[in-house]
Amino acid sequence: MAKPKNKSQTQPVFPQYKGVEELIPQVYSITTFGNVGFIVTEEGVVVVDTAIHQFGELIRNDIRKVTDAPIHSIIYTHGHYDHAFGVWALLKEAEERGDPKPRIIAHENVVKRFNRYQELQGQQEFINRIQFSVPDGTSAVPKEYHYPDLTYHDRLSFRLGGLTFELRFGMGETDDATWIWIPEKKVIFSGDFLLWSFPNLGNPFKVQRYETEWADALEQMASLHPQILVPGHGPVIRGEKIKKVCLNTARALRYLHEEVVKRLNQGAWIEQILEEVQLPEDLAKKSYLAPIYGCPTFAIHAIYRRYAGWYDGNPSHLFPSKTADIAKEIVNLTGTEALLNRAKALKEAGEIQLALHLVDFIIYNPETADLKEAHELKAELLQAKAEQTTSFIARNIFLNGARREYQLAK
Repeated sequence: MAKPKNKSQTQPVFPQYKGVEELIPQVYSITTFGNVGFIVTEEGVVVVDTAIHQFGELIRNDIRKVTDAPIHSIIYTHGHYDHAFGVWALLKEAEERGDPKPRIIAHENVVKRFNRYQELQGQQEFINRIQFSVPDGTSAVPKEYHYPDLTYHDRLSFRLGGLTFELRFGMGETDDATWIWIPEKKVIFSGDFLLWSFPNLGNPFKVQRYETEWADALEQMASLHPQILVPGHGPVIRGEKIKKVCLNTARALRYLHEEVVKRLNQGAWIEQILEEVQLPEDLAKKSYLAPIYGCPTFAIHAIYRRYAGWYDGNPSHLFPSKTADIAKEIVNLTGTEALLNRAKALKEAGEIQLALHLVDFIIYNPETADLKEAHELKAELLQAKAEQTTSFIARNIFLNGARREYQLAK
């Protein structure tokens, strides 16, 4: 089987850039991996998010295709790398033009996020390289941080050029999230509260996320009856569809929350909960809830983690033996050849996950003499898992693992 290649077999960190679109007079969006919005007023431009670092100049150039007015304010919907780090180009331009420095506005927790990212710079580089399948030679995380000039706690409102910008705090994918309502235009910029995928609630690499507060924010958005909603990722949503998308996404989050909490109260452990809880069929069929980025399984893990500890209910796992020691005992009982043959048979039968567990005993056994065949088999199994999943995150984890196994097989 061919080894996975970055361009053809992974979902890259730099998807197709689609440029600027006028939504209604004065209001524009720019489609990138993380969407950008800007509003042109008589007193200057307000920018909502600035995409990833590499898109900074593209964002600046797109704004200048529309207006030469100075940038007045830049709002971060949250502090993730794909939303707040193209800002450098706008700040640089203002300095070169002699314009006043644009005011950066964000929730107060963005400051804490930036501090944490810098403290864990190496870890952020490591996990984001895997999550986004970052090409070799490209840094996964920026080194330069532009902190907000103005922060707020719950709500912040300002007027500019005859328009009102209402910033509202919410917790969802992050604990520093802002969504923006412009009542005169009936426009919402939702940030990552909406992203044309099942909510990215349980990212296996990242910190805790917040399902009920996420639903609260979406229900608040729907109650305002917006005519245009610019999501954090994906196409702009218009008209009556906004209410449906917001409320159905909120319903999905509340459903999973209620089902997990109900089972926790019944004394269930994570394995049982994962087996029993599934998204209702009518919600699972919604295109905007497809498991493209987040997925219900990850969300269930996140909800469980929020309300319970890491213990899984099996006392054998409280102070477990080393994986290598367990593998050695299993291989000594069965033999390497028997395990390998059974893993191959399971692969042929389509039982990919079970086959992975068996081949791991061979790989982790410190006494296995020749690991080449086991590494190659695991690589093939991981590629098969990648082909079975639609989740961007899960797919890249599997393909990164497959590449590693092929390298170890050399």
